[in-house]
Amino acid sequence: MSSNKLELGQFINWNCGQNYPFGACMAKLIECLGGDSALYTYDFFAGIAGDDFVMCYGDNERFNDCVSVCVDNEAFIARVLGMIGLKYRLVKHSEWTGELQQYYTLVKQFIDRGIPILCAGVAENSNYDLLISYDDETGKCHLSCGDDIQYGIDIPFDDIECDFVFIEHLPEITDIALVYQNAVKQIPDLMTAKKTADGVVFGPDAYRNWAEDIISGRYNRYTSEDYDSWRHWCIYICNLATNAGHGEGFLRRAYDLNSNLTFVPNVISLLHENNKIWSELELLGGGFNCTLEVLHDKTKAMSIAKTILKLVVTNEKIINIISAYTNGCA
Repeated sequence: MSSNKLELGQFINWNCGQNYPFGACMAKLIECLGGDSALYTYDFFAGIAGDDFVMCYGDNERFNDCVSVCVDNEAFIARVLGMIGLKYRLVKHSEWTGELQQYYTLVKQFIDRGIPILCAGVAENSNYDLLISYDDETGKCHLSCGDDIQYGIDIPFDDIECDFVFIEHLPEITDIALVYQNAVKQIPDLMTAKKTADGVVFGPDAYRNWAEDIISGRYNRYTSEDYDSWRHWCIYICNLATNAGHGEGFLRRAYDLNSNLTFVPNVISLLHENNKIWSELELLGGGFNCTLEVLHDKTKAMSIAKTILKLVVTNEKIINIISAYTNGCA
């Protein structure tokens, strides 16, 4: 019987706007492989993922955090890791649970080599984690999104509900400037992606549907007993606040590397406008401290919804600005 645990410490910083675990998990995994930690940062992965730019919304009782959580795991991993030439092997939950011993052995081999396994959640309200330990005696493994104090969990191997992504080589990037350029150019497509099977919409449609749900009385159906302020409200404020401020650094880096992206300052200005609209929501009582009582007040709820609709306009402008460049009109 053997056991092993990778001591990775805390590798996500919520207080710095690092609110999307995929970026933190990837940055730490690449660091474990000996990658350049100055290049492969949380910001880098949150940027190429689209997490730092795209609003997500759905009246589906799920935690609709961000793009990496709301879209299909297989398609998401293929898109993002493909952008940086990163070879991987994704094993779906339905596959590895049928060969438990085989994949437990593989997990052990990776851990013993100092390589964590990326876990893409498949359960309702799951997110991204790194699998960083195993213990033959207890049969348990440890999952961490980067904050073990709040979210670390020891769980029996066969109870893990995720797709495994095995990565053992560094990315193969020949032109980092092109990676940044392509990441910016994809933003309109991510913002206008089709509604998911779980009813999640993106970009301007996310803000539009959110506002329309407020106006039509979505929140009137909740009582204090069944209203979850984070699941039903704050997660969207968090997405707005994060994306209004955190994506700017990625955009500036993209512009530094690609002087032809002359539209970037205009996009950054619109992010600043989004930030002002978030501040307006806070003043209206529709921010992080929004209460069910406020949402049940028709006058206050209408003011909040009208303010959210301003975000439809700013995000449509972002789409139009980037699309004009991509289509050769800028």
